[in-house]
Amino acid sequence: MSKLNVDTIEPEGASTTLTLGASGDTVALGTGAGVNFRSSRNMIVNGAMQISQRNTSVQKQYDTSNGYYTCDRVRTSQSNLDNAVWTMTQDSHLLTGPAGFPNSWKITVDTAETALAADEALSFSYNIEAQDCQNLAYGTSDAQTTTTSFWVKSDVTGTYSLTLKQHDASRNIGGTYTIDSADTWEYKTVTFAGDTAGTGINDDSGVGVILYFALSAGTDRTSADNTSWGAQPGGDASRTAYGQTANVLASATDYWQITGLQFEIGSVATPFDHKTYGQELAACQRYFQLPGNWQAHSDSSTATAFKIMHSFPVTMRASPTIGTTGTPTCVKMNANAAGPTTISVVPTANSDGFNGGSFTTMATGAGSAAATNTPYVGIGGFTADAEIA
Repeated sequence: MSKLNVDTIEPEGASTTLTLGASGDTVALGTGAGVNFRSSRNMIVNGAMQISQRNTSVQKQYDTSNGYYTCDRVRTSQSNLDNAVWTMTQDSHLLTGPAGFPNSWKITVDTAETALAADEALSFSYNIEAQDCQNLAYGTSDAQTTTTSFWVKSDVTGTYSLTLKQHDASRNIGGTYTIDSADTWEYKTVTFAGDTAGTGINDDSGVGVILYFALSAGTDRTSADNTSWGAQPGGDASRTAYGQTANVLASATDYWQITGLQFEIGSVATPFDHKTYGQELAACQRYFQLPGNWQAHSDSSTATAFKIMHSFPVTMRASPTIGTTGTPTCVKMNANAAGPTTISVVPTANSDGFNGGSFTTMATGAGSAAATNTPYVGIGGFTADAEIA
């Protein structure tokens, strides 16, 4: 058997088909489009839901903040809900999920939203960094067509909305997909034309484009046609879930899960661009990481004041917000004795690591009392968050 490795296959002229093999099998394409097989064509990080640094299961309810909770780089957003409670998990299904995808992001309803009002909604979304979107050429006559593909499973059949938003220009376009069979993994694709209008995408580390998967949406979001590019003014949700009829929040135990998420240039979905675990972890750490080994030195006069130094393994998107998690391990370098384990004031950091520029307060906790002017080594205890809001 022979094998051909190429980046892109394009039809001749304005042809809309490729002929493969002597049997005459064809692949249909958009006018002048190509089939993109280059490596790193997937603009989604962690599309196979392999990485889940924060948690593998988190329960949230209607009055909690939007944000990132389980699988890295994917987030949930809710608007005006007043009853619903749900649990998000990194679900494992080795040999029972889609071939090659042992993990997925899953949301399960614990308490239903008793009546979905016009202004209520819940969505799953992904933000792509702006400087990674420059090849889309939005705002020009060369704006690229894109295709989103994914595996999805739910016990709620029906029509779901997927919306692509160009953040800087506040413009969006929408499409739909249908879950036909309950409790069955199904492969879906949605193709969007490129946005030739608008102001284009800023070449920076902010939000470039956003993929919104509506899970439940009131009529404020489902009524306005968004099947072509148009303005989405700030705070206007009317173009964000056109065509949505399914409601995942209707009943307790309802669920929706996704894996194999890919967003790529072209009008044809290509096979999923699998990465190694190490590649995906490093890509995720640009946005969030759990700093590992760190060094500290106590102040010469105050034993509980430390300067902590740590170099991030990956340069982060921006100077991160530092938080705390769990209990760190801290040991005196010159005595092999347990040090303080309670962090009450977090260190400062830039995109490359803890810069040691300010003192961090650490109390004894479960460890021994800190000594003045003493070097320590530590493991864990911190989070570094530079996610795209």
